[in-house]
Amino acid sequence: MQRKASAVFNRGKLRKSGKKMSKSQQKMYFRRRVFVCVVLFLIVSLAIFCVISLGKGLAALGGAIAGHEVNVSRKSVPDPRPVGLTPRCTARDINIELSVKSQNVPMGGSVELTERFVYEGNTSCLIDASDMNSVLYVNSSDAVSKANDDAKDSKDGKDNKEVKSGKNAKDSKDAKDANSSSYLSNAVWRSDTCDTALKPLLMAKGDHFEKKITWNTNTNAGKGCTADEDLPKVNRGTYVLRVEHKRVAGLHSEPLFVNVR
Repeated sequence: MQRKASAVFNRGKLRKSGKKMSKSQQKMYFRRRVFVCVVLFLIVSLAIFCVISLGKGLAALGGAIAGHEVNVSRKSVPDPRPVGLTPRCTARDINIELSVKSQNVPMGGSVELTERFVYEGNTSCLIDASDMNSVLYVNSSDAVSKANDDAKDSKDGKDNKEVKSGKNAKDSKDAKDANSSSYLSNAVWRSDTCDTALKPLLMAKGDHFEKKITWNTNTNAGKGCTADEDLPKVNRGTYVLRVEHKRVAGLHSEPLFVNVR
C-alpha cells in the first residue's frame, strides 16, 4: 500500500512539473502565437484584397457591357422605306396653323408667332419646314384688299368671256393662284430673304411640328438679306400675316391680322 501511494504521489508530482514551462519556453510559445496571428492576418488581408479586386473587375466589365448596350440602343434604325421612295406631302396631307400671342403691338415692337404643321394624311410623306420654303408673308391690309379686288375682276371678266364663247367655266383655281401671286409680290416683309438651312420632316399619322417666328414690325421689301436692326419700321395700320409653302401647291395658313399702333 505504501508503494502504491508513493507511486501515485510521484506521478502527480511529475504531472505538475510537466505543466510548468520555463521562461524561454514561454517566450517561444508567445512568439509562435504572434507568428500564427500575423500569418492569419496576412491570409485574411489577401482574401479581402482578392474579393475587392474581383468585385471591381466585375463592375468594370458590367459597365463596359452596359455602355456597349447604350451605344447599340442609340443607333438610329433606318426607316423600312427608303427616303427616295417616300412621296412629298401635298396640301391634303398637311395643315399649317399660324397663331400669335397678341394681335396688337406698338409701333417698333415685335410680334411672336407660332407656326404649326399638323399631319392629316393617310401615308407618310416628306415636307420642308424651313423659312426658305415655308414662308411667312406680311402684307398691309390695303394691299391685300386691292389684290382680292383685282383677282375678282379678273375672274369675272374671264367667266364672261368664256360664256360668250360658249365654253364651260373652269373652277376658281386660276383666280386663287392669281390672288396668291399678288399677295406674295406685295409683301412688306417675308421670312425667306436670307438663306437658312432646310428642315426636312418625315410626317406620319399623329405627327405635328412647331416653330417660332418673330416679326419686328419692319419691312425688308427690296432690301435683300439685311439685319433687322438696319431695316426701316412699318407705319401704323393693320397687317395681314400668312404662311405659304413654296414647294407644296395650295398649302398655306389662314390669314392672321395684326394691328401696329
